[in-house]
Amino acid sequence: MKQKGDILIADTQFLTTEALKSVLAADGYRVSVVSSRNDLLAHLEEHEVSLIVTDYILFDFRSINDLKEIGARPSSPPILVLSNAISKMQIRELDQAGVRNIALKTDDRVELLHATASALKGKKAYSGNVLDLLLKQEGPVEDACLLTSSEIEIVRLISAGLTTKEIATKKHVSFHTVMTHRKNIFRKLGVTSSPELMMFAIKAGLIDNIEYHI
Repeated sequence: MKQKGDILIADTQFLTTEALKSVLAADGYRVSVVSSRNDLLAHLEEHEVSLIVTDYILFDFRSINDLKEIGARPSSPPILVLSNAISKMQIRELDQAGVRNIALKTDDRVELLHATASALKGKKAYSGNVLDLLLKQEGPVEDACLLTSSEIEIVRLISAGLTTKEIATKKHVSFHTVMTHRKNIFRKLGVTSSPELMMFAIKAGLIDNIEYHI
C-alpha cells in the first residue's frame, strides 16, 4: 500500500492512541506517537511530519497558545484536534489559534479518516458531530465571545483557585495588569462577584463544574 504521509499522534491515553494508530496505519499512514509536549517539539525538530493529531485538552500543553506557536513554526504541519468532548467556545478558541480541524473520539472510522484526509489537504475539517454542535440552536446562553483569549485564561485560573498575585506570577505580568483584566471581565459580563463569574464560566462552557474550586 502506498504511504500517504507521516502522522504524529500527541496523546496520553494509551487505548485511544493504540486504536487510532491501528486505524491510521491500516489506511496507509506512517504513524508515530509522543506523550509529552517536550517530546512533541523534539520530534518536530528531528522528523518531517505531515499532520499532528492531538487531544490538546488532555495533553500537557501549557495553554492553547502552544498550539498557535507550533502552527506558526516554519513548514509546520496542520493540526487535527481529536477530543473526547468540545464546546462552541473551545471551537472558537481553536479557530483563533489557527486550528480549524476538529474531530471527536466518539466519531466512527469513516469520519476520522475523512477528517484526517481533509486536514492533510489543508482544508477545514470538522467532523459531523462537531458540525452538529456548531449548528445546534441554544437558548439564552451567555456570550463568552465578549472575552479575549487572555481574559478567558484568567477566568480559568480564577476557577482553579489562584489569587490575583498568583495569576500575575504564573502569567509573568504585573499585579496591576491582572486587576485590570479582572475589572474588564466583570464589566463585559455584567457580574459583580467571583461566584457569579464562575457560574457564567460553567454555563458558557469555559470550565467544567469539577474545575470550580470554592
